[in-house]
Amino acid sequence: MERAHLRSPPMAKGAARIVQHRLGARMQALRADRDLTQEVVADRIGISQKYLSELERGQKSPSWETLVAIAHKGFDIKLASLMFGIDEDIGAEAKQLSDVLAGRPKEARYDVLRAVELLLRAGEVSK
Repeated sequence: MERAHLRSPPMAKGAARIVQHRLGARMQALRADRDLTQEVVADRIGISQKYLSELERGQKSPSWETLVAIAHKGFDIKLASLMFGIDEDIGAEAKQLSDVLAGRPKEARYDVLRAVELLLRAGEVSK
């Protein structure tokens, strides 16, 4: 009797690649916002600059331990903030609108942007 090989279905591999690329883009954006070099962030996390570069380009997928280190040590943020742009402490400091809206459905992002636009217009009228 032959053993069935366990493989990820093609859709799962594609979804994993999308997550890898989004994580990499998020890491690049966080690093750029903080004016940090790859060397500095890699040193904080305890990985090589080359590996960080591969993560940022979506070529590699980090282990769970590395993922947590990226969030906590690399950028001093919560894992949810790294992965989904979610930050429960939004009132503690000003956040960029893109960070607040990251990971939200397209319709929700549109509704929030429309509300902000209306608030800004109302503020202009009352001056």
